[in-house]
Amino acid sequence: MKKNFLSRALSVALGAVMVLPMAACGKKDQGIGDEKIDASKTQLNVFHYFAGFGDAWLVELADNFEEAVKDVSFEEGKMGVQVHKRGEMRDFDGGQMKSSPYDVFFLEGPKNFLNLMATNALEPLDGIMTTPNADDNNQTIEGKMTAQQQAAYNYNGHYYGIPHYAGNYGLIYNRDMFEEKGFFIAAEPDAETGDIFVTAENPQKSLGPDGKTGTIDGIDYSEDDGLPRTYDEFFQLCDYIYAYSIDPICWPGMYKQQHVIMLLDNLVANNLGAEQANIRYTFEGNAKNLVVFDANGKAQRDASGNFVTEDMTVNEGNAWNVARAEGVYYAFEFIHKILNNPNYYSQSADLSSVSHTENQQNFLENGALNSNRASAMLADGTWWQMEADNAFAYMAAQDEKYSKENRKFGWLPLPQPTEEEAAKVANGEKNFTFSDYLNAVACIKSDLPTGVRDAALAFLKYAYTDKALTDFTYTTSTTIGVDYLDQVDRSKLNYYTTSLINYLDKADIIYQVSATNRYLSNRTTLLPTTIYGSGSYKDLIAGKDLTVDDFFAGHYLYYKGCAW
Repeated sequence: MKKNFLSRALSVALGAVMVLPMAACGKKDQGIGDEKIDASKTQLNVFHYFAGFGDAWLVELADNFEEAVKDVSFEEGKMGVQVHKRGEMRDFDGGQMKSSPYDVFFLEGPKNFLNLMATNALEPLDGIMTTPNADDNNQTIEGKMTAQQQAAYNYNGHYYGIPHYAGNYGLIYNRDMFEEKGFFIAAEPDAETGDIFVTAENPQKSLGPDGKTGTIDGIDYSEDDGLPRTYDEFFQLCDYIYAYSIDPICWPGMYKQQHVIMLLDNLVANNLGAEQANIRYTFEGNAKNLVVFDANGKAQRDASGNFVTEDMTVNEGNAWNVARAEGVYYAFEFIHKILNNPNYYSQSADLSSVSHTENQQNFLENGALNSNRASAMLADGTWWQMEADNAFAYMAAQDEKYSKENRKFGWLPLPQPTEEEAAKVANGEKNFTFSDYLNAVACIKSDLPTGVRDAALAFLKYAYTDKALTDFTYTTSTTIGVDYLDQVDRSKLNYYTTSLINYLDKADIIYQVSATNRYLSNRTTLLPTTIYGSGSYKDLIAGKDLTVDDFFAGHYLYYKGCAW
């Protein structure tokens, strides 16, 4: 729920925290206006999952569409379309969708989209998917999707869905603070002190995780200069930040499990790389660097302490083996190290009364406007600025320097677990990998009256033009999960959105969608919040004294028992 800037959430016991599988937390039902019905126009009712992305984008989209079709007749005796909009945090099964008043749906992570497709609850979208759009440089919507997305939303030869909201959790860093305090890795350690951080005497930053600097082929490689490349550098940075009496990382205690688990999920994808991470959804391929477990469920190491690993061809019958990938272990190690050192996170991260919006407020206040300690990094979703609108507005009213446009926040590229893996990224052998877990989808329910159906199809076709997609990004500071980012005018973006898109330009993006029956039939079981939020990992979040090996083995055994 979007709260007033100065309000405080009521205390909620951590053990009763709801794990929210969607983008951001706690919005209530949201109706937009009570427009008087204009009977001279075709009426179109649109539902959207109302959470972190807000509703301003849909208001703008509906207004622009209404203007675009004002002289188009979809029903005899009527001209133009009147779009009615409503948002809630809810899912639909086929029966609920059919009995609802809505025609068009923008959903986040529907629990069983396969069922919606298989039970004829949805209208086929083939016409708008594959027909070139003269108003969009003759592009097709299908052409803006990956092959994996195309397969996932195609059932029995027909398209029924289009990817929508894109996003995941990661680390957002306070660029203004980093620049003021010098929280950057130097190109070379100080010759006298060995200090690895930039100083007035040693100001040259390292090339950062991407190994490059400057703008190359329209992509800015300079923003990550001086940011940590490896886990070791990251935790040295955390120690350095703490020495300034600043908390390295903050997250909302009310939704601790959600935020930490989804950070873990992106760490896993970033460690594995796109090819290996995708096997977790396609359930086919050569899975590499799988840690060998003995008959007692213990991970095997050689005499030097390194894991014994193997490669394996996997399919739907044995794909549970991907859970023992070495990169998964390292992701657990990263999270374990943070949670087991209170110097690395803010006090509010353990307070179940602190909501996501209050945590964002504290992060933005930077220790200047209240008694909270400042935090250098925020564990949150890509959409966090939309949720923090009230906080930005309140602060900007006091001083314009606090406005969203005048502050610098960046999307932190997650570090690699070892120097070897970091070198692969810098040398172009491995890309950053961003895991989009939302599985958000746009669709239309079936059996609508002909005129309403045609208006609904025209609405979705318009929503996926480059103009509508880029407008979404300008309004929300986020993205939609199709290919259009090269059309975004960077001059219209604030620093954070530019940082996010520059990162996505350099990254391989994993969409957690699949056409595999086992995945589709067990999607709820295989969600990150399920496979990482149960078993031994829940003990990690609760602070129980277990080793990383314990967590890794527990996850492997839990995943093996989920859907096989």
